[in-house]
Amino acid sequence: MATETGGTASTQGEDQVADTRRPSLGLGRLVMAAFWVFGAWVTTNAVVDLVHGGPGALGPVLVALFAGIVYLVAALALTHNGRRMRRIGWVCVAVETVGPLLVGLMGVGIPQVSDPRTPWGAFGADYWYIPLVLPVVGLVWLWWSNPRRIVELAEQVERPRHPRHG
Repeated sequence: MATETGGTASTQGEDQVADTRRPSLGLGRLVMAAFWVFGAWVTTNAVVDLVHGGPGALGPVLVALFAGIVYLVAALALTHNGRRMRRIGWVCVAVETVGPLLVGLMGVGIPQVSDPRTPWGAFGADYWYIPLVLPVVGLVWLWWSNPRRIVELAEQVERPRHPRHG
């Protein structure tokens, strides 16, 4: 039995709602692709270092592996764009923002912390400082693409302006 409510049909007691949102194009896809590519790059380098690493310190390799996994989870969250995934995305991108700053500051003057190749060591110098820039781009994109903010802006445009009554 199909009933019509607001343009959606109900079949067998379940409401089916059509997703009318347009797919992300342009800048959004570039941001997502950047997170996917960088996350894969960091994770691959960390796994190779873990497998082929010699008797060196294990800590920086594990930090690099953690950073790569967090980048991949952030990429997944940016790609999915659901309410829960946006929250996960905010947390992951915040961790990726703080990570290079914290590890970089800890490594100032300490070669044991700043010498091994990690995305967070030496403020991301081994990865062309992408770990400093990409999370900021992710934070800006999460704020810019926030559905709640977009709806509020659209409602302000649609509302007629009322003159002030003095």
